[in-house]
Amino acid sequence: MSELHQLERVTGPAALPITLAEVKAQLRIEHDDDDAYINRLIDVGVVTVDAKGVLGQPMISQTWALWMSATPSYEVALPLGPVQSVSAVKYYDTDGTLQTDDLANYDIFGRPMSKTIKPKTGFAWPVAQQRSDAIKIEFVAGFGDGASDVPDTIRHAMLMLISFWYENRENELIGVTSKTLPFGFADLLNIHRESWYG
Repeated sequence: MSELHQLERVTGPAALPITLAEVKAQLRIEHDDDDAYINRLIDVGVVTVDAKGVLGQPMISQTWALWMSATPSYEVALPLGPVQSVSAVKYYDTDGTLQTDDLANYDIFGRPMSKTIKPKTGFAWPVAQQRSDAIKIEFVAGFGDGASDVPDTIRHAMLMLISFWYENRENELIGVTSKTLPFGFADLLNIHRESWYG
């Protein structure tokens, strides 16, 4: 099982990093005729940028699970950040029943973008059934619970992207290059890219 397939989003974000009102202000739109279309662009923009997208990081708080084999490395780096907390270590015991281990048996350390978990001295990873999804680490990642917690550079990049899509309903050909992203969009996101989902 590759690292890509080991990650599973358990709970999605409860809010959006940008609002309809912010996008309409960016576009200088005062009517409500296109609200449904703009909301759809916002949803697509979030998917494009968020953990599985070009940013490779969750923006608004969400819960993820990292599934591992029965014999993980002593230290396990959590592949998505910023990590706020580790909420559970679960495992399939030798009978195939999902159990929950005691989080007090583990050390969790590192910066939010590079958190690592390992058993404390005198403890070990639980004895688990031999399978590729034997151990499950659940963790909460994201910049915070609300839009104001997301860095302005990321939020501005999203406003640029959604405004560009609104104003360019089809790809615009510039010479032989298809112009699909606004200038500066990737540069704003690259400020924050320390790791990638895939």
